[in-house]
Amino acid sequence: MKKYIGVYDNDVKLLEGIDEMVDEKVPVEDVITPFVIEELLEKLKVHSNIQFLGFLYGVFAVISIFAGLYYTFVIDYPLNIGGKPNLSLTFVVLLFVGMVLTVVLLTTGTFFHQERLYPMKKPPFEYPGMHTDKFVVVVDLSHKQKASSIFEKTGAIDMQEIEVNA
Repeated sequence: MKKYIGVYDNDVKLLEGIDEMVDEKVPVEDVITPFVIEELLEKLKVHSNIQFLGFLYGVFAVISIFAGLYYTFVIDYPLNIGGKPNLSLTFVVLLFVGMVLTVVLLTTGTFFHQERLYPMKKPPFEYPGMHTDKFVVVVDLSHKQKASSIFEKTGAIDMQEIEVNA
């Protein structure tokens, strides 16, 4: 499948190009940047549900860890350690650490699943420097004329057709 890309070397020029594309109603399929640009997400109206899922993972972790600790220390195997109650404040520390670990692991797994990233996966295409200092905008080939004029007007350093692996 062929796509058309425009490559920028500056994030300010990239944002200008994205503004022009949104104004001209040219659908942007993907933007590859070496770092996160919050304004870009807002301009392309990209919303993620990963924050909400992280919250749900935290609630799940607190409930399940508390249930496991309560069952272990109060019901199944209560120990009298220096007269302290079986349900003590040490649960708070264990709950917090367990919740953080669970949220981090499940959120990372969710991100990899949503982005379809797995070991040994080949990228859809390669452009030199696209993960270090270049910003690549991917547009469908049917919008090549409009996209090409926008790329030229906003200072793209390279424009070309590429073959994308599905």
